[in-house]
Amino acid sequence: MKHLKMIFTFKILIKFMLLSMVVLTTGSCDRYKTVREKLNVAENLMNAHPDSALAILDNIPSAGINDREVAARYALLKSIALDKNYIDTTNFDVLQPAIDYYIKNGKPDEKLRTYYYQGRIYQNKGDDDSAMQSFMCGREYCQESSDTLTMANLMVAQATIQYSIYKIDDFIKNNLEAANLYRAINRPDYEIYSLANVLDGSFINNDKHLADSVMSVAQERVKHNSELSKIIVPYTLSYALKFGDKEEVVDILDYYKSLESIDDIDKLDIAEAYYKIGDASNAKRILYSIPLESKAHSSLKYLAIKPSILELNGDLTGALHAYQDFSTVIDSIHMSIFSHDLLFAQKRHEMEKSNILEKQKFDKIIWLSLCIVFVLLIITVYIYYRYRLGQAQSLLDAQERQRLQLEQENLRTEKEKAELERDKKTLEAANLRLEIDQLEDERDNLKELQKEQSELSKPIKDVIKKRLDLLNGLLAKEITNNDRYAEPYNKWIDTVRNDKKKFMDSTRLAFAASHPKFMEYLEQHGLSADEINYLCLYAIGLRGKEVGEYIQTKRHYIVSHEIRKKLSIDEHETNIGPYIRRLMKGFE
Repeated sequence: MKHLKMIFTFKILIKFMLLSMVVLTTGSCDRYKTVREKLNVAENLMNAHPDSALAILDNIPSAGINDREVAARYALLKSIALDKNYIDTTNFDVLQPAIDYYIKNGKPDEKLRTYYYQGRIYQNKGDDDSAMQSFMCGREYCQESSDTLTMANLMVAQATIQYSIYKIDDFIKNNLEAANLYRAINRPDYEIYSLANVLDGSFINNDKHLADSVMSVAQERVKHNSELSKIIVPYTLSYALKFGDKEEVVDILDYYKSLESIDDIDKLDIAEAYYKIGDASNAKRILYSIPLESKAHSSLKYLAIKPSILELNGDLTGALHAYQDFSTVIDSIHMSIFSHDLLFAQKRHEMEKSNILEKQKFDKIIWLSLCIVFVLLIITVYIYYRYRLGQAQSLLDAQERQRLQLEQENLRTEKEKAELERDKKTLEAANLRLEIDQLEDERDNLKELQKEQSELSKPIKDVIKKRLDLLNGLLAKEITNNDRYAEPYNKWIDTVRNDKKKFMDSTRLAFAASHPKFMEYLEQHGLSADEINYLCLYAIGLRGKEVGEYIQTKRHYIVSHEIRKKLSIDEHETNIGPYIRRLMKGFE
């Protein structure tokens, strides 16, 4: 029983612990969800109502935020709010969580903002060297960032430091870029301030073309927003002092006379203007009207124009002392500039960046080389494997090619034999068809002759009858497709092929019966029986080559020549066959 009680108690404790963990986890999630919502609200109010954004952030207890990302976002937004409410901080207590997290893990916008506000804190501390380093690190993310306002603010902050060390060209360049960015996000007030800074730089560089261009753009902006005129109007006097004539200076001074109050900084330009037109007393009066506690009184411009004005008033001793004061201050400024590394900060940053890029490039080369070696090794092994496989395959292919080549040669030989046999049969069929045609004509003639001429001698009648029987049998075979009718003809053909003399004699006797006039003509010209036999072969349709092959005699061409001579055949008659057949037809 005691044992069961302990188990029950243990189960209750486990359930209580699990419930506590769920409650704590839920509470933590809800708390962070609330913090994120407040941060979203503060960020949305930041540009339009920075004081409200700061109030919301002040109500968030930063000590209770344990999530690094949330703490970093809170730190960055708090630093932005302080800067926008013109509360200058000189320590990193607020911004440090953002620096620790965003520099390594942030997106381009977050890195840009972190570096910018880090630089602003360095500026507030008077550490322009570190400030410039932070700004240059931030510039690395301008291409990827979408926060145009912070980009422009960073360029203006850089330009401020560059102005203090007389890097006027860089000062002008950064302000021009900033002005373009401010115009892109429709911030004409910030744009005018940047253009005013460019005008300052153009006056220092004595660049009238740049001053004219910027002044034209600034005046165009003022037309659309008259409240901005108070920013750009003082620069009209500076422009006239630098590039204008005496009449322009006088006109602008008349405008300032009409004003009830004049800024101490503007008084310096007015004093210089009176000096330029030669009005020594008014120049001295305006200069001395600047209070001692004013920033304008301790400015370098005040010290620069004071010796000239005192000299114009005839106070040479005062002018000398004023010039000595100016020289002391300017030397101190120069010493301050050259005692810091600020002049070389950009070069140092570029060198560090170059070293990092070189190291990254070197690492890439090493990895690329290793990858190439590994790939080459794999390729080499694969090539060797393919080579050995290829050798074996080549041997098999060579053997197969030899076998196929032998088969092809055998097939080609069989094909050639078949083609020769087919051609031979085709030629024999053609010749046989020609002989049949000739013999059919001969049969018809012999039939007519047998009917009309009963007085023929018995040998001729026997020849005619025999040839008619053969020809009739051949035709019966062609009509009935029965080879039995052709047996006498086939025997006769064999006889013809074996007994050429008998065939040629019978052919001559047949022609003598069927074409007597033709045969008489040949006999009248002195042709012998053998020569007439020779011509009868041409008469039945054979050609010269076939006649020569049939009679198989070396005297074939001699016989042909002698016959041509006896018949007076024209030398241009190259073929004796057509001539004989025309001649025979002419006697029908």
